[in-house]
Amino acid sequence: MAIKEKTKKKPNTAPHRLSTKTKPSKITKKLVVKKTGRGGRTSKTTSRPQNESDQGESGESTDNEALDTPSTQSESDSAIEEYTDHTLNPETLRFLKDLAKNNHRDWFHGHKGIYKIALADFKSFSSTLQEELTKVDWTVPILPLERHNLFRIHRDVRFSNSKVPYKEYFSVAFSRTGKQGHYAKYYLSIQPGDLSFIGGGLWHPEATHLSLMRREIDRNPRGLKDILVSRDFFANFLDTGGTRGRMSSKAIENQAVNNFLERNSEGALKTAPKGYDREHDDIDLLRLKSYTVGKRIKDSEVLLPNSMEFIVDVFRALEPFITYLNSIVMPDPGVSNAGTTNGSG
Repeated sequence: MAIKEKTKKKPNTAPHRLSTKTKPSKITKKLVVKKTGRGGRTSKTTSRPQNESDQGESGESTDNEALDTPSTQSESDSAIEEYTDHTLNPETLRFLKDLAKNNHRDWFHGHKGIYKIALADFKSFSSTLQEELTKVDWTVPILPLERHNLFRIHRDVRFSNSKVPYKEYFSVAFSRTGKQGHYAKYYLSIQPGDLSFIGGGLWHPEATHLSLMRREIDRNPRGLKDILVSRDFFANFLDTGGTRGRMSSKAIENQAVNNFLERNSEGALKTAPKGYDREHDDIDLLRLKSYTVGKRIKDSEVLLPNSMEFIVDVFRALEPFITYLNSIVMPDPGVSNAGTTNGSG
């Protein structure tokens, strides 16, 4: 399914690079955010460099010598072409790459302006993604993104051995209740070095919901297995060799289940859950404490002109799994059977 894009002119020269490797000067790039479209979608431009801080923040500028050859176009026109709601800009990944090399507060605060531009780019992309996801899964509402879906870049280091203060990626999650709540979630993180990730499911659900999942697997294991072996789902998340066409149905199921078990092995029980026979045919599935899938995305895929369509297609393959999980742990009133809305076999 094609996603409509705004027509944009081809730039005359390569885009300006926002340098994060040199000592910042007093010049700043001021972020201008324009709200357009439904759902408060934003489009971003960067104004001409100003000799003043951005809303009181200092030290977030670029070094003039680090900029590429200037274009004959005005800087604001060039920026409009570079930053769109349906793509991610290479400068966003470049900021995250530089952050990974300089993950400390002094550097971060010295490059706050570049961070704001990168964050605005990810936010507008995520806002558009949220709108597109509602066309795939009608149960996912459009919520205020920053409050309900977007994860903060600051790490909680209170109980962590690693004390680096910032995450080295941007991330967002979608569900009936956003990033919080008990519903299964769609998840996306953007991290340079081919470490971006897309996936979803239930990660460490509370005891009551875990009990419901185990009861369903005990009574009807085919419900989960049929989704694991479905063509689009298997191809996106569980087919490690890309050889489905040469595999028997039994071999496909074995590979799908084994890869799913490996993906969710963290925290799994070593023995049978209370109340279940350790000789149960599906004891390995019953031992799980999470039900998730995911895949890495290359930087080249993140920066594709049709990256939005690419990510939405992966979410489309994920939707039957999300719907199945929700039908068990958070069923709608009056609905007793697990099912899917858009799943394809």
